[in-house]
Amino acid sequence: MITYNKSNHTKLFIITVVAALLMSLASCEIETSDNGKLDGFWHLERIDSLDNGNTVDCSNQQIFWGVQLRLIEAKDLGNNAYKRLYLRFEQTPDSLYINKVYENHWHEDNPNDEVGGDVPVEMVNDDTRHCGINNIPEGFLKERLDGKKMILRSKMLRLTFRRF
Repeated sequence: MITYNKSNHTKLFIITVVAALLMSLASCEIETSDNGKLDGFWHLERIDSLDNGNTVDCSNQQIFWGVQLRLIEAKDLGNNAYKRLYLRFEQTPDSLYINKVYENHWHEDNPNDEVGGDVPVEMVNDDTRHCGINNIPEGFLKERLDGKKMILRSKMLRLTFRRF
């Protein structure tokens, strides 16, 4: 005769859950980033023009670049929290190359917007310039990249970021 034992039932349940978790982890690929110190959330603090020496102080604005895998999300949380640019990039140890830019057209105040989604940006506009992108594609030299600060230089601009 088989008797019900609550501790055996609990052990069987735990073993089943652990086995299911192990099988699910084994069946999926975990994508990792090799971006090194570039990964993270960066606050754009300053934009310097290399042509005329003018400087725009952005430290009181809320312009951020969030870097993960091969995508940068550029957004201004102060002006329009729903407007986001997505920058596809490649990098080498000394450079960053933005090769494609997309603009998110979904807005919380109009969720039925038919345009919605990520739309390719072919020409620079006020939104791209506001986030430091003056050309598509755009190449940057990494003048400094460490755990606290990132300085990127294009043909026209020097962007200074602080890790947030």
